[in-house]
Amino acid sequence: MAPDYPSAIVDGFEIGMFVSFIDCGDAWVQAPDGRVAGLVWETAPEAYFTTLTEPDESRWGTYAVALSLPFTSDEEAEAYLRALLPELRQRWNAATRT
Repeated sequence: MAPDYPSAIVDGFEIGMFVSFIDCGDAWVQAPDGRVAGLVWETAPEAYFTTLTEPDESRWGTYAVALSLPFTSDEEAEAYLRALLPELRQRWNAATRT
């Protein structure tokens, strides 16, 4: 049976996980147009948002991100996504223009 990972939807963006190790893991974000980006996430004292892979035909990018927020429940996933959303929206908009 697959683990029940946290997920959330905020303003048409959905976040979910592939793998979680409590304070880090691999996740995905689906934009309102259905396109997906990858996230290598962690909970850390210092926030960051960096590009690991540029957008291509299959994804609008893969990003390494950190926030001081936990990501272990649906409620925490919603808060994590809300905090990332300004940067995610900017990256998605840039990818859809190309």
